[in-house]
Amino acid sequence: MTPDPALAPRRRPAARHPQPPPGPGLPRPAAPAPPPPSPATLDGGFARAALRRPDAVAVQDAGGALTYARADQWAARLASMLMHRGVQLGDPVIVHCDDHRQALVAQLAVLKAGGVCVPAAHGLGPRELRAVGTLSGATTVLCSSSTRAAWGRAHTALALDDPETWRRITAHRLEPSLPLSHPAEAAYLLRAHGGPGAPAGHLVDHRAWRLAVAERIRTSGPAPRRVHVTGPPSGPAALSAMWWAFAAGASLRAVPPSGTPAGGDGTPCAAVLTPEEYATLLDALPVRPRLVQLVGGPVPADLVRRHFDVLPHARLRADFAPTDGVLPWTSRELTAPGTAPHTLGSPVSEVQVRVVDDRGVPLATGRPGELCATGPALPFSTVHGPGHPAPADHDTPLLRSGVAARRLPDGTLELAEPAEPVASLPA
Repeated sequence: MTPDPALAPRRRPAARHPQPPPGPGLPRPAAPAPPPPSPATLDGGFARAALRRPDAVAVQDAGGALTYARADQWAARLASMLMHRGVQLGDPVIVHCDDHRQALVAQLAVLKAGGVCVPAAHGLGPRELRAVGTLSGATTVLCSSSTRAAWGRAHTALALDDPETWRRITAHRLEPSLPLSHPAEAAYLLRAHGGPGAPAGHLVDHRAWRLAVAERIRTSGPAPRRVHVTGPPSGPAALSAMWWAFAAGASLRAVPPSGTPAGGDGTPCAAVLTPEEYATLLDALPVRPRLVQLVGGPVPADLVRRHFDVLPHARLRADFAPTDGVLPWTSRELTAPGTAPHTLGSPVSEVQVRVVDDRGVPLATGRPGELCATGPALPFSTVHGPGHPAPADHDTPLLRSGVAARRLPDGTLELAEPAEPVASLPA
């Protein structure tokens, strides 16, 4: 099931030796209590939050609410079935749901089973979905009834909103060896959106994702009680928002349709969007967040001006994530319109950013070149699709963005050319 060597697991699970039966007439010792979930993995951190606040709402969207405890329980059931059906350590599993609650359960289950989540945002077209399937080589898809038809006979698609699916899931015994996740193992395979070369994906381990969340907490603060997203389930903004929210035991909320009141009870909230999503919804945003966190490409000056016209008291932060749209390379607090509009900000912790020429040689301060990055808080490996050989510099740890930038004397990065106004998304 794993077509690329980079998707192979990097560790061998510890051998489990059977215990000898108790002697005649001796009582069988009680089974030891399971160890507490590890906070070093994404699913382990969620499980710990479920123990602390079992009845708190983890996700709420138009279909209803899902608590931390229920999400963790359902994910364990689904993970057990995935293992019994042959999903092994390091195997990729596509998550393609039209519902944030289903997407959360699916991702948790894949992680608990030691697999690799391959997110396919709801709304992707047939060509993009084929690219996801080809790049990952996955044969199992966790989906919704509305998205199941997008996958052909080469894939086993399980619709998580189908009662028959859950009847089969609950028929499996709960696997006692769960969870199988490990901090140094791959958690996600993210499609690379930027940079030169053939289509590729980036493997991100649990540790890198946790480092990115820690940096978000350091720069933006812990997530407030509600974190709103406008993008589709498993989209870049949703992925960026959910783990930040869950680290604080907060609730991920899908922004309701324009004109629907939400968040009017004064509950502190934040919104995580791409610049394109924000440009579309800013004037009619149905929530009034205290913090707007943008993630993805550069933020044009006009969008900054519009933000402070509409939400003058809300903080505005921008994380520049040029390749996968999720893991940031630089971060910046935008304080006033017109202030250094081309600046990308400073490199985030555990990320080393370089400006290089076409030969990969670092350039002096002030000279424009291609922005590249490496570090523990970024993907550890790149996967190339079949028929697309890895480039000659594949072994280099640098990720290429295809973005022209320069380093300023104070260490911040700026675009070599002004950011173009972002196009609004179709209504």
